[in-house]
Amino acid sequence: MKIIYVKPNNSSFIHGDEELLSKHFEVRSLLLEQAKGNTVYFKNLLNMCWVLLLKGLTGKFVFVCWFADYHAALMTFLARITGNKSVIFIGGQETVCYPELNKGVYRNKFRGWCVAYSLRNATTVIANHLSLIYHENRYYNADNPHIDGVKHYVRGFKTPFDVVYNGIDSTKFVRDFSISKQPNLILTVGTMSHLGDFKNKGFDLFIEVAARNPQWQMILIGMNPNYLEWVEENYSVLKIKNLKIIPSFCPQDILSKNYNQAKVFVQCSITEGMPNTLSEAMLLECVPVGSNINGIPDAIGDTGVIVKHRNVTEIETAIEKALTMNTSSAARQRVIELFSFEKREKKLSEIFRDIVNL
Repeated sequence: MKIIYVKPNNSSFIHGDEELLSKHFEVRSLLLEQAKGNTVYFKNLLNMCWVLLLKGLTGKFVFVCWFADYHAALMTFLARITGNKSVIFIGGQETVCYPELNKGVYRNKFRGWCVAYSLRNATTVIANHLSLIYHENRYYNADNPHIDGVKHYVRGFKTPFDVVYNGIDSTKFVRDFSISKQPNLILTVGTMSHLGDFKNKGFDLFIEVAARNPQWQMILIGMNPNYLEWVEENYSVLKIKNLKIIPSFCPQDILSKNYNQAKVFVQCSITEGMPNTLSEAMLLECVPVGSNINGIPDAIGDTGVIVKHRNVTEIETAIEKALTMNTSSAARQRVIELFSFEKREKKLSEIFRDIVNL
């Protein structure tokens, strides 16, 4: 089988799937560099269209991309007119719409149309958790749950789909026992691309917990430096002496050191998919605390504490319980068993071989 693999960027998980597929199939990749701006993205889209059209008319391929977006709409259209099959990996942005958090592709009508077109017309959609297909978010609003998932946002969605958990390389996240766990150290890590992520990642409540609990040492990694002044104006973080904030783009060695030191890791996002940072923290034997959304409860299992509703008191109670738990080794083992590269590789190779026979 020949695959043309369209990459909007070269994130580690996108590159990881490229390597997994290359073990079993002939793979040619096209990098779109979407993060470099519209001009670069558009130029690379034109090149993608030319390559897909030329290759699609002269041979049999499976067109594959990560994320349903503008490029996915073009890819699935070209697959249909050239008689080839198409596969879309979805990761979260295609499954939510939270205007107040500046999150979700459906806030833009044309972009939302492109996403819906691609998902309706793909041969197969692959999600990293079933909640990306349909999910009722009661953590954010228990009385009036926020409905998420492609079945909710994409009318007429009948495309076959598979669920394949992320693959995490456990050999890259091994506990360093020369670094002692600090019994009252609580850590959270998240990517903050814009101000909406501050609330989505639960940074606001994490800061409140720190202010109310001076007996704990708390570290927040991932704060966007552009918003530090806004955070100080609204939360007076400089007065919270037990809170340390490390801005975005934290080096891996510093990140690993904090994972190794922390007793508890908190992932109280509003919407998340299947978070890799949570798995990384569990591999380095942090006891996990997480919100009751998407893949977080499945990742945590019985090795940590699930927060049912988005309020500071419930998060405090969950952290208090997690600090008393001795499940750090079990947390690591759970990630190894559920999210191994080997499991993802086996499942993906089976799915793609089945696609050829459709």
